[in-house]
Amino acid sequence: MPTSQNIFVTACLSVVLSAGCGGGSSPPPPPAKLTIATASLPDWMATFSYTQTVTAAGGFAPYAWTVKSGVLPHGLSLAATSGNSVTISGTPDLPDTETFSLQVMDSSNQTAIQSYTVTIKATANVELQEMGDVGTGTIEIRGVDAGPFSPTEWQQNTLNWVPDVRTPMLAPLPGAWQNIYSPWPLEQTTGWRLFYGGWDGADTPNDRVYSGTTPDFLTFDDNRALVIDHGAFQHVNNVNVRQLNDGSLHMICTVLEEPQDLDKPAYFSSSDGVTWNGSAAPYAAQLDDVVSVPNDPNYDGWDFNGGNVLLWDNNSWTLYYSVGVYSGFGGVFRATSTSPPVFQKTGEVSNSVHYASDVRQFRVGDKNWYVMLLYIEEVTPGTVPPPTFYYSLSNDGLTFGPEKALFSGASTSDQFPVTPAMVTKGSQVLGVLYGANGIDLLSATDSIFARWLQKKVVIVDSSGMPMPLQGGYGPSRQWFPVSQSGPLQATITVFAEDGITPLGKGEVTLIEGKAYQLTVSD
Repeated sequence: MPTSQNIFVTACLSVVLSAGCGGGSSPPPPPAKLTIATASLPDWMATFSYTQTVTAAGGFAPYAWTVKSGVLPHGLSLAATSGNSVTISGTPDLPDTETFSLQVMDSSNQTAIQSYTVTIKATANVELQEMGDVGTGTIEIRGVDAGPFSPTEWQQNTLNWVPDVRTPMLAPLPGAWQNIYSPWPLEQTTGWRLFYGGWDGADTPNDRVYSGTTPDFLTFDDNRALVIDHGAFQHVNNVNVRQLNDGSLHMICTVLEEPQDLDKPAYFSSSDGVTWNGSAAPYAAQLDDVVSVPNDPNYDGWDFNGGNVLLWDNNSWTLYYSVGVYSGFGGVFRATSTSPPVFQKTGEVSNSVHYASDVRQFRVGDKNWYVMLLYIEEVTPGTVPPPTFYYSLSNDGLTFGPEKALFSGASTSDQFPVTPAMVTKGSQVLGVLYGANGIDLLSATDSIFARWLQKKVVIVDSSGMPMPLQGGYGPSRQWFPVSQSGPLQATITVFAEDGITPLGKGEVTLIEGKAYQLTVSD
């Protein structure tokens, strides 16, 4: 019978900061205006020790900080200043709503004042509901999947990526040639259709494009099938697929042209997911499927291996195509089309030496956010550091910002990862799928691995020892190994998927071999 337990909830206060701009010449101009950023502070819940740094910009150092009016929320006070910053710290102890203003003054008596209103909620409820049995020696926590896409979390780059406990998540079918990679999960009403490339037990080592379906990435339906055969090319792989509102599917792959020995993107479309480019699957790729970019003078002579991404944006098709490390100079370019496979180049979006493998668009408030995933393909075996995935953000899809490291391999089995693609569900990024092996990037022994974007769960037993995390099991579950039979008294703390924002904390009783559903509510 289901049981439930209450947990105190905590979250943290966020202050948005801004910087002014100043310059210098002879004679020096007046200093930039001293400012504190205007911040819209969210409600926050506090039963924990809290620290927040607020920063000013402009004016002349040193700065002096004071509370101009009102009082800080109960239990908080201004702490030491450092440079142009002041720290607010303490342990709030009462539910309250307080309005206060901070003042900063510089050495020339410039002042800046900003008012804040903060609501403190003392507690909220988190329930752990027993859901049934799992494997011996395991405790499973469910409901840990990430929330809607958060630009702030992606910008601060503290995301909590949890490796799937299955290494790999999906292996090739038995057969003469076993090697699969380049996964592309396409969201459907009943789950996901998972496209991928490789050999998958084929009789010859020619890359082809396959697909299967899964409702949850825990089980995979027995319908894996060949979709695009290599046809006129040696290989067809690096698949990504978009689906429009009319149900039609549109695919970009990389094909290897002979005798030029150059990789180029090719385009395939389907009105029903079964017939591709007018023929029932498996469709044999043809020369006239190759993408052309007539206004790019370098396109015909360059190699675009594994870095070709299709995106439906502003009522037309956008193609991101990459010249990576093989060229010696790199670059990710953008082209558009209303009638693929012919595209028109619009410019360079990044000078990266990495290959663009995925681009997704999200709408947050009044802004568009584009997330580009990138990978490096040529790394000498044994290289330190190992191959790493990267990502870059944009608000217009035309210019992408600095690259940030996403993650590297998590085990001996996935030390050489390639071709990442995001698992999305509506506005959520649930995780990233990728091909990998444990030998080197050119080893034809890849399988498909998963890394899930999840809430961070910390379980500490009554002796004060933290319970190690075994990993994620699909996008919304985490496994913890436990050797103790019978009830286990523990403290559980839950953080958001940024890995740092506390959401809940409480005393719980857990039993080895059981699964629990985690829910948070006011």
